[in-house]
Amino acid sequence: MIRMNETIIEINNLKKSFSGFKALRGINLEVKKGEIIGLLGPNGAGKSTTIRILTGLLKADSGSVKIMGEEIKKGLPVWIKEKIAVVFEESNLYSRLNALDNLNLFAGINNIESEKVEELLLEFQLQDSVKKEVKTFSKGMKKRLMICRALLSDPEILILDEATGGLDPISAEIIRKKVLAFKRDSKTVVLSTHYLEEADRLCDKVAFINRGKVIAFDKPSAFKDQLSHKYLKIKLINDQQLSEAEIKKYLTAVLSEADNYSLDSDNLILELKISPNIFEKAAEISKEFKFVDLDQIEANLQQVFNNINN
Repeated sequence: MIRMNETIIEINNLKKSFSGFKALRGINLEVKKGEIIGLLGPNGAGKSTTIRILTGLLKADSGSVKIMGEEIKKGLPVWIKEKIAVVFEESNLYSRLNALDNLNLFAGINNIESEKVEELLLEFQLQDSVKKEVKTFSKGMKKRLMICRALLSDPEILILDEATGGLDPISAEIIRKKVLAFKRDSKTVVLSTHYLEEADRLCDKVAFINRGKVIAFDKPSAFKDQLSHKYLKIKLINDQQLSEAEIKKYLTAVLSEADNYSLDSDNLILELKISPNIFEKAAEISKEFKFVDLDQIEANLQQVFNNINN
Protein backbone atom coordinates (compact mmCIF):
# COMPACT_ATOMS: atom_id res chain seq x y z
CA MET A 1 0.00 0.00 0.00
CA ILE A 2 1.31 3.43 -1.00
CA ARG A 3 1.47 5.89 1.90
CA MET A 4 1.07 9.67 1.74
CA ASN A 5 4.01 11.42 0.05
CA GLU A 6 5.37 8.14 -1.34
CA THR A 7 5.81 7.83 -5.10
CA ILE A 8 2.60 6.62 -6.75
CA ILE A 9 3.47 7.36 -10.41
CA GLU A 10 6.96 7.28 -11.89
CA ILE A 11 7.73 8.09 -15.54
CA ASN A 12 11.27 7.62 -16.84
CA ASN A 13 12.64 8.77 -20.22
CA LEU A 14 9.33 8.23 -22.02
CA LYS A 15 9.55 8.51 -25.82
CA LYS A 16 6.90 8.27 -28.52
CA SER A 17 6.90 9.09 -32.23
CA PHE A 18 4.11 9.23 -34.81
CA SER A 19 5.19 8.80 -38.43
CA GLY A 20 8.57 10.33 -37.69
CA PHE A 21 7.20 13.14 -35.51
CA LYS A 22 8.70 12.97 -32.01
CA ALA A 23 5.73 13.63 -29.71
CA LEU A 24 7.66 12.68 -26.56
CA ARG A 25 11.42 13.15 -26.38
CA GLY A 26 12.19 11.71 -22.95
CA ILE A 27 9.53 12.65 -20.40
CA ASN A 28 10.54 12.26 -16.74
CA LEU A 29 8.03 12.78 -13.94
CA GLU A 30 7.45 11.65 -10.35
CA VAL A 31 4.06 11.99 -8.64
CA LYS A 32 3.55 11.38 -4.93
CA LYS A 33 0.37 10.15 -3.28
CA GLY A 34 -1.89 13.01 -2.23
CA GLU A 35 -0.50 15.51 -4.75
CA ILE A 36 -2.23 17.46 -7.48
CA ILE A 37 0.19 17.61 -10.39
CA GLY A 38 -0.36 19.88 -13.38
CA LEU A 39 0.95 19.18 -16.86
CA LEU A 40 1.24 22.59 -18.51
CA GLY A 41 2.13 23.52 -22.03
CA PRO A 42 0.79 24.59 -25.42
CA ASN A 43 -1.26 22.34 -27.68
CA GLY A 44 0.97 19.66 -29.17
CA ALA A 45 3.49 19.81 -26.32
CA GLY A 46 2.96 16.15 -25.39
CA LYS A 47 0.52 16.38 -22.47
CA SER A 48 -2.25 14.21 -23.92
CA THR A 49 0.20 11.67 -25.34
CA THR A 50 1.74 11.29 -21.88
CA ILE A 51 -1.70 10.74 -20.35
CA ARG A 52 -2.69 8.15 -22.96
CA ILE A 53 0.48 6.17 -22.25
CA LEU A 54 -0.05 6.56 -18.52
CA THR A 55 -3.57 5.12 -18.80
CA GLY A 56 -2.55 2.21 -21.02
CA LEU A 57 -4.30 3.48 -24.16
CA LEU A 58 -1.04 4.00 -26.02
CA LYS A 59 2.25 2.12 -26.00
CA ALA A 60 5.48 4.07 -25.62
CA ASP A 61 8.37 3.47 -28.00
CA SER A 62 10.77 3.39 -25.06
CA GLY A 63 11.07 4.39 -21.43
CA SER A 64 9.05 3.15 -18.48
CA VAL A 65 5.94 3.91 -16.44
CA LYS A 66 5.37 2.65 -12.91
CA ILE A 67 2.03 3.00 -11.14
CA MET A 68 1.79 2.07 -7.48
CA GLY A 69 5.14 0.30 -7.79
CA GLU A 70 4.26 -1.86 -10.80
CA GLU A 71 5.83 -1.27 -14.20
CA ILE A 72 3.25 -0.96 -16.98
CA LYS A 73 4.27 -2.95 -20.04
CA LYS A 74 1.23 -4.22 -21.96
CA GLY A 75 -1.76 -2.24 -20.79
CA LEU A 76 -2.87 -1.69 -17.22
CA PRO A 77 -3.33 -4.70 -14.93
CA VAL A 78 -6.92 -5.11 -13.71
CA TRP A 79 -6.06 -4.18 -10.14
CA ILE A 80 -4.52 -0.88 -11.29
CA LYS A 81 -7.46 -0.13 -13.62
CA GLU A 82 -9.66 -0.33 -10.55
CA LYS A 83 -7.53 2.35 -8.85
CA ILE A 84 -7.45 4.85 -11.74
CA ALA A 85 -10.16 7.02 -13.28
CA VAL A 86 -9.53 9.15 -16.34
CA VAL A 87 -11.61 11.91 -17.91
CA PHE A 88 -10.61 12.92 -21.42
CA GLU A 89 -11.65 16.07 -23.22
CA GLU A 90 -14.00 14.09 -25.49
CA SER A 91 -17.29 12.84 -24.02
CA ASN A 92 -17.65 9.13 -23.15
CA LEU A 93 -21.33 9.42 -22.22
CA TYR A 94 -24.37 7.88 -23.93
CA SER A 95 -26.06 10.94 -25.42
CA ARG A 96 -29.51 9.32 -25.82
CA LEU A 97 -29.66 8.27 -22.17
CA ASN A 98 -30.45 10.66 -19.36
CA ALA A 99 -27.92 11.56 -16.68
CA LEU A 100 -29.25 9.10 -14.11
CA ASP A 101 -29.33 6.18 -16.55
CA ASN A 102 -25.75 6.93 -17.66
CA LEU A 103 -24.49 6.64 -14.09
CA ASN A 104 -26.75 3.73 -13.12
CA LEU A 105 -25.54 1.74 -16.13
CA PHE A 106 -21.90 2.18 -15.11
CA ALA A 107 -22.71 1.59 -11.44
CA GLY A 108 -24.61 -1.61 -12.21
CA ILE A 109 -21.77 -3.07 -14.28
CA ASN A 110 -19.33 -2.38 -11.45
CA ASN A 111 -21.60 -3.36 -8.52
CA ILE A 112 -21.69 0.17 -7.13
CA GLU A 113 -24.55 1.13 -4.82
CA SER A 114 -27.17 3.57 -6.12
CA GLU A 115 -26.62 5.83 -3.10
CA LYS A 116 -23.20 6.72 -4.54
CA VAL A 117 -24.87 7.85 -7.77
CA GLU A 118 -27.26 10.15 -5.92
CA GLU A 119 -24.45 11.52 -3.77
CA LEU A 120 -22.29 12.49 -6.75
CA LEU A 121 -25.17 14.03 -8.70
CA LEU A 122 -25.83 16.25 -5.70
CA GLU A 123 -22.15 17.18 -5.24
CA PHE A 124 -21.89 18.21 -8.89
CA GLN A 125 -25.22 20.09 -8.79
CA LEU A 126 -26.88 17.88 -11.41
CA GLN A 127 -29.76 16.66 -9.24
CA ASP A 128 -32.30 18.79 -11.13
CA SER A 129 -31.24 17.43 -14.53
CA VAL A 130 -31.16 13.68 -13.88
CA LYS A 131 -34.06 12.91 -16.24
CA LYS A 132 -32.78 15.00 -19.14
CA GLU A 133 -31.08 13.32 -22.09
CA VAL A 134 -27.36 14.01 -22.12
CA LYS A 135 -27.54 15.30 -25.70
CA THR A 136 -29.41 18.35 -24.32
CA PHE A 137 -26.65 19.13 -21.80
CA SER A 138 -24.23 22.03 -22.10
CA LYS A 139 -20.53 21.24 -22.40
CA GLY A 140 -20.05 22.09 -18.74
CA MET A 141 -22.87 19.80 -17.58
CA LYS A 142 -21.50 16.95 -19.69
CA LYS A 143 -18.04 17.38 -18.19
CA ARG A 144 -19.49 17.38 -14.66
CA LEU A 145 -21.35 14.15 -15.45
CA MET A 146 -18.20 12.60 -16.93
CA ILE A 147 -16.32 13.30 -13.71
CA CYS A 148 -19.25 11.90 -11.69
CA ARG A 149 -18.95 8.69 -13.66
CA ALA A 150 -15.18 8.59 -13.13
CA LEU A 151 -15.55 9.01 -9.36
CA LEU A 152 -18.18 6.30 -8.96
CA SER A 153 -15.47 3.67 -8.59
CA ASP A 154 -13.81 5.65 -5.75
CA PRO A 155 -10.39 5.74 -7.50
CA GLU A 156 -7.05 6.45 -5.86
CA ILE A 157 -5.79 8.37 -8.90
CA LEU A 158 -7.85 10.80 -10.99
CA ILE A 159 -6.47 11.88 -14.36
CA LEU A 160 -8.07 14.88 -16.05
CA ASP A 161 -7.27 15.95 -19.61
CA GLU A 162 -8.25 19.63 -20.05
CA ALA A 163 -10.93 19.32 -17.37
CA THR A 164 -12.28 22.87 -17.57
CA GLY A 165 -11.38 23.88 -21.11
CA GLY A 166 -14.16 25.95 -22.68
CA LEU A 167 -16.57 25.46 -19.77
CA ASP A 168 -18.97 27.97 -18.26
CA PRO A 169 -17.72 29.59 -15.03
CA ILE A 170 -20.17 27.69 -12.78
CA SER A 171 -19.18 24.25 -14.11
CA ALA A 172 -15.49 25.10 -14.00
CA GLU A 173 -15.71 26.24 -10.38
CA ILE A 174 -17.68 23.13 -9.31
CA ILE A 175 -15.00 20.92 -10.88
CA ARG A 176 -12.13 22.84 -9.26
CA LYS A 177 -13.71 22.53 -5.82
CA LYS A 178 -14.24 18.79 -6.33
CA VAL A 179 -10.61 18.32 -7.39
CA LEU A 180 -9.46 19.98 -4.16
CA ALA A 181 -11.89 17.85 -2.13
CA PHE A 182 -10.51 14.73 -3.83
CA LYS A 183 -7.01 15.71 -2.68
CA ARG A 184 -8.25 16.25 0.88
CA ASP A 185 -9.28 12.59 0.86
CA SER A 186 -5.57 11.73 0.34
CA LYS A 187 -6.15 10.95 -3.34
CA THR A 188 -3.88 11.87 -6.26
CA VAL A 189 -4.73 14.05 -9.26
CA VAL A 190 -2.87 14.50 -12.54
CA LEU A 191 -4.38 17.21 -14.72
CA SER A 192 -3.33 18.63 -18.05
CA THR A 193 -4.26 22.19 -18.85
CA HIS A 194 -3.14 25.29 -20.67
CA TYR A 195 -4.92 27.52 -18.14
CA LEU A 196 -2.00 28.66 -16.02
CA GLU A 197 -4.13 30.50 -13.45
CA GLU A 198 -6.04 27.28 -12.78
CA ALA A 199 -2.84 25.30 -12.30
CA ASP A 200 -1.53 28.00 -9.95
CA ARG A 201 -4.65 27.67 -7.82
CA LEU A 202 -4.99 23.87 -7.78
CA CYS A 203 -1.60 22.24 -8.17
CA ASP A 204 1.03 21.26 -5.60
CA LYS A 205 3.56 21.00 -8.42
CA VAL A 206 3.52 21.81 -12.11
CA ALA A 207 5.48 20.30 -14.98
CA PHE A 208 6.09 22.66 -17.89
CA ILE A 209 6.09 20.52 -21.04
CA ASN A 210 7.23 21.75 -24.42
CA ARG A 211 8.22 19.88 -27.56
CA GLY A 212 7.89 16.53 -25.84
CA LYS A 213 10.07 17.22 -22.80
CA VAL A 214 9.55 18.36 -19.22
CA ILE A 215 11.53 21.59 -19.23
CA ALA A 216 10.84 22.44 -15.56
CA PHE A 217 9.07 20.77 -12.60
CA ASP A 218 8.48 22.35 -9.19
CA LYS A 219 5.95 24.00 -6.89
CA PRO A 220 4.20 27.05 -8.40
CA SER A 221 5.42 29.13 -5.46
CA ALA A 222 9.04 28.07 -6.10
CA PHE A 223 8.82 29.12 -9.73
CA LYS A 224 7.28 32.47 -8.83
CA ASP A 225 9.84 33.11 -6.10
CA GLN A 226 12.56 32.95 -8.74
CA LEU A 227 10.91 35.86 -10.53
CA SER A 228 9.45 37.74 -7.55
CA HIS A 229 9.81 41.51 -7.64
CA LYS A 230 11.14 41.41 -11.18
CA TYR A 231 8.12 42.99 -12.87
CA LEU A 232 6.75 46.52 -12.88
CA LYS A 233 3.05 47.06 -13.43
CA ILE A 234 2.41 50.36 -15.18
CA LYS A 235 -1.03 51.86 -15.77
CA LEU A 236 -1.31 54.39 -18.59
CA ILE A 237 -4.07 56.33 -20.33
CA ASN A 238 -4.60 56.05 -24.06
CA ASP A 239 -5.19 59.80 -24.24
CA GLN A 240 -4.44 59.93 -27.96
CA GLN A 241 -7.23 57.39 -28.60
CA LEU A 242 -5.01 55.09 -30.61
CA SER A 243 -6.74 52.02 -32.01
CA GLU A 244 -5.96 48.58 -30.61
CA ALA A 245 -4.11 47.72 -33.82
CA GLU A 246 -2.00 50.89 -33.55
CA ILE A 247 -1.19 50.18 -29.89
CA LYS A 248 -0.20 46.60 -30.69
CA LYS A 249 2.04 47.71 -33.56
CA TYR A 250 3.70 50.35 -31.39
CA LEU A 251 4.26 48.10 -28.37
CA THR A 252 5.57 45.21 -30.47
CA ALA A 253 8.49 47.42 -31.45
CA VAL A 254 9.19 48.46 -27.84
CA LEU A 255 8.45 45.46 -25.61
CA SER A 256 10.34 42.18 -25.26
CA GLU A 257 8.81 38.68 -25.31
CA ALA A 258 8.91 38.61 -21.50
CA ASP A 259 6.69 41.72 -21.25
CA ASN A 260 2.89 41.68 -21.25
CA TYR A 261 0.18 44.23 -21.89
CA SER A 262 -3.61 44.44 -21.78
CA LEU A 263 -6.25 47.01 -22.68
CA ASP A 264 -9.05 48.02 -20.33
CA SER A 265 -11.31 50.67 -21.85
CA ASP A 266 -9.06 53.74 -22.20
CA ASN A 267 -6.42 52.29 -19.89
CA LEU A 268 -3.32 50.40 -20.97
CA ILE A 269 -1.81 48.00 -18.43
CA LEU A 270 1.83 47.02 -18.92
CA GLU A 271 3.80 44.36 -17.06
CA LEU A 272 7.47 44.99 -17.80
CA LYS A 273 10.23 42.62 -16.83
CA ILE A 274 12.81 44.57 -14.84
CA SER A 275 15.97 44.78 -16.93
CA PRO A 276 18.86 47.22 -17.46
CA ASN A 277 16.93 49.04 -20.21
CA ILE A 278 13.57 49.27 -18.43
CA PHE A 279 13.83 53.04 -17.96
CA GLU A 280 14.58 53.51 -21.65
CA LYS A 281 11.43 51.48 -22.40
CA ALA A 282 9.37 53.57 -19.99
CA ALA A 283 10.68 56.81 -21.48
CA GLU A 284 9.83 55.64 -24.99
CA ILE A 285 6.32 54.58 -23.97
CA SER A 286 5.69 57.90 -22.18
CA LYS A 287 5.99 59.67 -25.54
CA GLU A 288 2.67 58.14 -26.59
CA PHE A 289 0.82 57.45 -23.32
CA LYS A 290 0.22 59.27 -20.04
CA PHE A 291 1.46 57.49 -16.89
CA VAL A 292 -1.15 57.01 -14.13
CA ASP A 293 0.28 54.45 -11.72
CA LEU A 294 3.40 52.35 -11.13
CA ASP A 295 3.75 49.30 -8.91
CA GLN A 296 6.09 46.36 -8.33
CA ILE A 297 4.34 42.99 -8.68
CA GLU A 298 5.00 39.32 -8.08
CA ALA A 299 5.31 36.98 -11.01
CA ASN A 300 2.50 34.68 -12.13
CA LEU A 301 2.77 31.32 -13.89
CA GLN A 302 2.29 32.90 -17.30
CA GLN A 303 5.38 35.02 -16.72
CA VAL A 304 7.23 31.98 -15.37
CA PHE A 305 6.33 30.01 -18.50
CA ASN A 306 7.44 32.89 -20.75
CA ASN A 307 10.71 33.16 -18.83
CA ILE A 308 11.41 29.41 -19.05
CA ASN A 309 10.68 29.29 -22.78
CA ASN A 310 12.84 32.34 -23.40
